Amino acid sequence: MDMPELYQEQMDKILLYYRILNMWLEMKQKGKSAITFLQKKGIRRIAIYGMKELGERFYEEIKNTEIEAVCVIDKSPDSVIGDFTVISPEQEIPDVDAVIVTAEYYYQEIVEQLRGKVSCPVYSLLGVLGNSFGRAM
Repeated sequence: MDMPELYQEQMDKILLYYRILNMWLEMKQKGKSAITFLQKKGIRRIAIYGMKELGERFYEEIKNTEIEAVCVIDKSPDSVIGDFTVISPEQEIPDVDAVIVTAEYYYQEIVEQLRGKVSCPVYSLLGVLGNSFGRAM
């Protein structure tokens, strides 16, 4: 990938993260919760895929709720620090009700990677937030 393509990819990723964080802030300001969608679906046990900034924020959002983060899946498990189980995508994924992908830019790629490894739904963070806020994504 040459420099202009790399630059464009980074700009696309930043714009996507901006959209997510802006919607999330608007939800908070209106007293809405990011977990409404999960609650409506009866989802109680999740795996969070990606523990960078958005993954950390999502974990903080759910940690004192009835939604249990059974594990975190991350391509660099040794770099993730927290009070949760961390596994790599190559490891066996525990039985969960859903996987929430916080590495939004790579969502489609991750869905393909998880195909056949999990029997539960795989949701994007943007989809969870949008559906919780009444903006189907």
